[in-house]
Amino acid sequence: MLVDRDGYEVYNLNGKKTDEFKAGKETSTADLIGADSRLNDRRTLANFIAGIRKGEKLNAPVSVGNVAVTMLQLSNIAWFLHRELNLNPTDGKIENDPEAVKFWNREYEKGWEPHI
Repeated sequence: MLVDRDGYEVYNLNGKKTDEFKAGKETSTADLIGADSRLNDRRTLANFIAGIRKGEKLNAPVSVGNVAVTMLQLSNIAWFLHRELNLNPTDGKIENDPEAVKFWNREYEKGWEPHI
């Protein structure tokens, strides 16, 4: 998958484009290396570190980032399995699909397991 500010393109494993979405207008910059995006990334990271060290308010709350990342993870699972996923509307977890749920979990090296 290729994602940029103008939309996205989906390719199969053989490199053939299978789908695309265009935002409807081209971006306002001719920047081909993403320098403006990297600047934004640096500002976001600096804000995150300041939030940890100094308690500054985050520009992008963790809860918003969690939703964005979760949507991407779920879409990757659905794409890999070539089917839609049924999600619990309350908590967003995969329902009635043990095969898909296997992709949600991860194996940790001994001693690195998270403890809650």
